[in-house]
Amino acid sequence: MQNAIDLNGNAGARNAVVVESGTTAVTGDFYAIQVLVAATFTTFTENNTTGDAMPGFEVPAGTILYNGAGITAFTMSAGTVRAYKRNA
Repeated sequence: MQNAIDLNGNAGARNAVVVESGTTAVTGDFYAIQVLVAATFTTFTENNTTGDAMPGFEVPAGTILYNGAGITAFTMSAGTVRAYKRNA
């Protein structure tokens, strides 16, 4: 089984990456979001989750948010992230 994410830069050629450092709404089918610069999300939508919403607090740099079922949308008010798309 392949690891979900390889921090040595070997994420596999089939996986695409979206880098976002602005306030643009991003949609897609992602399995992980790596926070490069501390990020504050105003929207964070993911599949198969329950409980409180994620927006409104700062996520520190170095954090990786995983959801194998899919992260489908996010918007930030600050920060820089790499969002790793799930394989089709």
